[in-house]
Order: sequence, then structure tokens, then C-alpha cells
Amino acid sequence: MDVPGTKHIVALSGVLKTAIDYCGFDEFEGTTVGHPVVAGGWFPTPALEHLRSVARTLNAWVLPHQVAIPDAHRTFEAGELTDETLVERVETLGTDLVAYAGVESYLETTPACTGLTAD
Repeated sequence: MDVPGTKHIVALSGVLKTAIDYCGFDEFEGTTVGHPVVAGGWFPTPALEHLRSVARTLNAWVLPHQVAIPDAHRTFEAGELTDETLVERVETLGTDLVAYAGVESYLETTPACTGLTAD
């Protein structure tokens, strides 16, 4: 049904959905995942929510920081991101991804938590 004045909302592209369908726990379990999402239209909140849910379901460690780039046709020029705020967000996501890349092998307790009890 087409509702006049609304944009079609598609959470994940068919190609990405198919790729995820062929993956499983082996590909994602214990892997650090960051989510940059680019949309040709409005803010891609549904895509971010679905990607986070899928990654968590497959036991990936999802970074809390994410990047959404709406209206990509206005945000890129000659293949370069032109919005400085978005550039900073993308750089932060990359920095976090590198910093937490081995998170699945971190110690289960940290020195700060040693000795803490429920009492």
C-alpha cells in the first residue's frame, strides 16, 4: 500500500539480508561490530536497530557508538564526506572499532572489580 507523502522504509537491503542469512554464529560470535549506515533518504534508524539486533543475536559484541548518514546524496561530494560532524563520528567509530577489536578475549574480571562482593 502506498501512502501519499511518506517514504518507503526498508530496514535492510536485499543483498545485505541475503548475506546475513548465509552467516551464522561462527562468523559473528565474539566479533566486535561497528555500525555505519548510509541512507539515500531519511534517518536510517530502522536499519541501525535491525543490524544491532542481528549482531547481538549472533553473539557479536556491538559497539555502543554508531553512525547514521541520512540523505547521502547531499552529504558526499566526489566520494568524500562533507559534513564535519559526520566525519568526526565516522573517525570515532573507527577508533573504537580498533580499540575494542579483541574484546572477546578480555579478562572476565578487571583489577578494579576484584574483591567486590554482593554483601
